[in-house]
This record gives sequence, structure tokens and C-alpha cells, in this order.
Amino acid sequence: MCSIFGVIGSEPRAKEAFLTLAHRGEDDSAYIQNKDYFFGSFRLAIESINLKQNQPLQKKDYIALFNGEIYNYKKLIKKFNLNAKDEIETILELFLLKKEKILKYLRGMYAIAIFNKSTKELFLFRDLVGKKPLFYAFSNNKFYFASEQKALFKILGVNLEKRAIHQFLGFGATISPNTLLKDIKKVEISSYLYFDGKNIINKRYEPFLKVKPKISNLKIASKKLEKTLLNAVNLRIPKNVNWGVLLSGGLDSSLIASLCKKSSKEKINLFSIGYEGYEKYDERIYAKEVAKYLGANFFEFNFTKKDFFNTIDKMLNILDEPIGDPAQIPLFFLISKAKEQGIKVLLSGDGSDELFLGYRVYKEYLAMQKVSNLPYSNWLKNFLRSNFSLNKEWEWYKRALNKEIIFRSSCELYTDRQLNMLLRLQEKDNKNFEFIKKYRDDFSKTNKDCIDWFSYLDLKVQLGEYFLTKIDRVSMANGVEVRSPFLDKKVIKLAFKIDSKIRFNPTNVKPILKEIAKNYLPQIILERKKKGLNYPFIEWLLEEDALKIIYSANKEFNIFKTAQLDFLSSKASSGKFKQHLFPLYILSLWLLKNKDRL
Repeated sequence: MCSIFGVIGSEPRAKEAFLTLAHRGEDDSAYIQNKDYFFGSFRLAIESINLKQNQPLQKKDYIALFNGEIYNYKKLIKKFNLNAKDEIETILELFLLKKEKILKYLRGMYAIAIFNKSTKELFLFRDLVGKKPLFYAFSNNKFYFASEQKALFKILGVNLEKRAIHQFLGFGATISPNTLLKDIKKVEISSYLYFDGKNIINKRYEPFLKVKPKISNLKIASKKLEKTLLNAVNLRIPKNVNWGVLLSGGLDSSLIASLCKKSSKEKINLFSIGYEGYEKYDERIYAKEVAKYLGANFFEFNFTKKDFFNTIDKMLNILDEPIGDPAQIPLFFLISKAKEQGIKVLLSGDGSDELFLGYRVYKEYLAMQKVSNLPYSNWLKNFLRSNFSLNKEWEWYKRALNKEIIFRSSCELYTDRQLNMLLRLQEKDNKNFEFIKKYRDDFSKTNKDCIDWFSYLDLKVQLGEYFLTKIDRVSMANGVEVRSPFLDKKVIKLAFKIDSKIRFNPTNVKPILKEIAKNYLPQIILERKKKGLNYPFIEWLLEEDALKIIYSANKEFNIFKTAQLDFLSSKASSGKFKQHLFPLYILSLWLLKNKDRL
């Protein structure tokens, strides 16, 4: 299942709004409607390809809807002796037994809605890492929910919340429950929402914070992880549709590909993208090595400047609100090419870097923690106040010397000071930290380890709000489902059971995964340095003078200070602040695309 939609109350535009979600499920659809409610779903059939759609499910006094995959539903039926034969019936029967505690038992990715027709109560659930989206609104005594905001636009319109631009530029995405729109909210990651007809209550579920580190031996950790990861991969390989693996040529996706080979009797399909003429960005040479080593079907595609701009035009019709990650453009292109090959499911290596501390920035933040304890540091604090710099290190030193939380996710782009230099609408320092403070508060109750903090917060923000949002939109727009074995519930739980000194090694990145990969991958993959997805987007934007669109949007909306735009643009040719410029660019395109209804 790939989209759900509902209205509690009489809404004449409900069906029209529901139909905007058709792209998420091309195989089937159904809805029920009366004067009190409307519920509907579109289906992308994968595991249930030969079965009749069973949604919206009406059983007893309840109506249930579900988007996603529950990998352990058969085990749950057996364990609790449930009167169920498929995923949606399992979810409802388990809810009747365990109520809101079902989050504890479900293994998979999901957005769930359960409505009691007698009491008019509604429960909305979202999975542990935010793989599946769910939006809601309460307006004119009617409650709405949908898998994408565009369904709600049909009813509520598009009302820009300018203060949310600080969040978007700060993190590349808005932080749940916020969106860029005043009337629309996101159900929080790993949470349930309860609505009784008048009041809305949100409750987060944090299972990974209570896990105590027990494994302090590298060999033991790698053996346990290999077994758990193999199981997670096996669960995600579909039995009835064509599937493949997104392969960058890095350690994470290569390991997933090799585990797929071990788990499947089929010759696996691998999909890679490259940038001809830009060798410093092109990783296909490594992807080809992996494909050859595994004896796989290898599909490689060249992504050009023309493809870049053509794909952006397509995505502007898809994105309900912009995403600040430039990787979304080639990813959309690659998934569309996989779709042309008849692929319906793709596995990815997402989540590994966050769980097993693969980013270089973790090492930098860990070193910066020591600054907090510098003696006689007042002179340095005064020096920083008098010598402002846009470089990230200036902000890190300021936070450290002020005893503030330094790490605020790996996807932090603009700091509060940078935002106040850029945006006409001013905010106080640490404003963006307020949106993630709830995670710090939850974390601090059970854990003081800064390595675990890096990992935990990146699961919530970089993955949940930024990367997984990107993956959901670009995959669902192509009618393809992306599955991430590293983000399996049991894999995450095991990762937090491993002592942080084993998970993180400043001189040997991801030692646990390398220990596993020795038996699965060629040495060249194990030895290569970590390289994030990068490509010549800033070169192409400059060649086509495309950054001028930011000035055009500013003329319409008067959001940015021109002097700071000039400064950032002047640095683009040297590659500086390019990650800052892309969110400005995509935001400006989105604003102009929607200017007549904002």
C-alpha cells in the first residue's frame, strides 16, 4: 500500500483531494464515504500482487488504513493468535489487543490510521524512523490526514509559514510536526497521534534510548550484526515482483548488494549513476567492480546537465514542499530508469552512516566537545563576538564556549547567525535548536554518550526529516518502493547495544561493517575512503546562470537580504557554500512555482 487519505466530517472535495495521491499506488484503489467521513487508499501491489485490495478495512466498529510493509505480520498472527490473514487485519487485530502500544510490536515501515465509528476517535501511527509520511490538519471542525500534502492543498490551499523557512534552511527540511505551511502538520516520527473529535494528543515512542550497551568486542558485534542484517535483507527481497539494489560503489550499498546475492537465488540487478566528464564525482568504476565481483546484472546511467534541469522541472510538480538535498535530482532520475527496466522495489544502504558513524563530521564534532572544558576561556568568547565568520567552525566554538549543545545533526546547513544575516525575518540565536530540543530532552534522560547522541539525533533529523523524505517522494513519484535493511528495527536496536567505542573509530571508519564485508566484497571497496554522493550541480547552475532565480524569488517575496545573496553567490565558483546555495535555489523555484496560491 502506498497512500492513505481520510476526512472526519463532511467534505464535498474529499474525493477530488484523494485522487491527487493516485501516483503513489498505480495498481488499485478504493474508498468509502458518507456524511460523517471519507477514507481511501491507493495500492502499489508488491507482496499482495495477486490478492484483492482489503482497504479501507471495515471490521467491528473500526475502519483501518495502512501504507507500508509489515515484515513480521505472520509472526504476530501466530504469537497473539490473531483473527487475521494479511497486514491490515493484523494491524487492526493487534490494535484491539494492544491499543497504542502496537508501535512496540510492528517491524517494518508504515503510516497507519484507525478510526472508531462509534466513539469518533482516531489514531494515527508513524514508523520508528519515518520511512512513511503522514500529514494532518484540523480546520473548521474537520480533521484531515494524507500521505502527501498535495491532497490537503486541494481543500485547505497553500498558506506559507515564513518562520518555517528558518527550519528549512537550517536543516534542509522542516522538523516534525512543522511544515512550510501554516495549516498542515506532520505526524512525528516514531509516534502516535490521538484525536477525540476536539483535541489532538501526540506521544512519541523511543525504544532505542532504553537500550544499554552490552557488546564491547568487535568480532562478537560483527557476527551478531551480520546475522541480523542478513535477516533484514531477506525480509525485504520481494517474492513476486522485479527488484534491484541502488549501488553507489561505497561500502554500505555494496554490502547490501552482496547480502542480497547471498539471500537470493536470482541474479541480482544493480543500478548506478555517473557523471561523464566529471571523474572526481563519478563512482561507477567502483560500482562496476562490485557488480563484476557479484556476477550481477549491472545497469549504469550517465546523468548530464540537460537531465539535471529536465528532472528539476518534473520534481517541481511532485514536491509539496522543497527538500534541500541536491542528491534528490539524480536519485529521481536513477529510480525512473530502474522503473523503465520493470523494477518495482529497490534496496538501499541508507542508515548505515548514521548508525555506524560513517561521516567525517562526527570526528570533527567529537574533537570540538573538548573546547567546552577550556580553562580561562572568556577572552576567546570575547574574541569570537568581535570577529564573526560564516565558517561552521566559528559557530561550533561559540556553542562550545557557551556550554550549548554543539551537535545539531549532520544535515545542519545554516546556523542561526547565518540565517539572521540572510533572512529579513529575524530570529533569536538557538531558535532552530528549539525544534530538536525535545530529542535532546528524551535522550538525556537515559544516555550521556555523545557518540550515541550523534547517532540518535541523525536518525531523527538527517534520516527521518531529510533523507527519507527525499527517498519517499522521488521513489513514489515513479511507482517504486525503496527498502532500507540498515533501518530495520532489529538492526537499529542491535547498533545501540554495541559500545560506542566499537561503533565509532576515528582512524578506522565503520570497523564493524568492514569486518563483515571482508567475506563479501573485494578489497578495493574496503580500502576506499568514504565519499558522499556529490555531483556537478553547482557547476551546472553557474553555467546556465540559474542562481538568478533566487533573486527573482526575492523580488516577489522579499525574504532575503540582497547583500548576503551577493556574498554567497560570489563564493559559488570556488565551490564554497554550495550546499547552502542549493536549498536557496530549490526553495526559490518552489516559491515561484506556487506564487499564485501562496
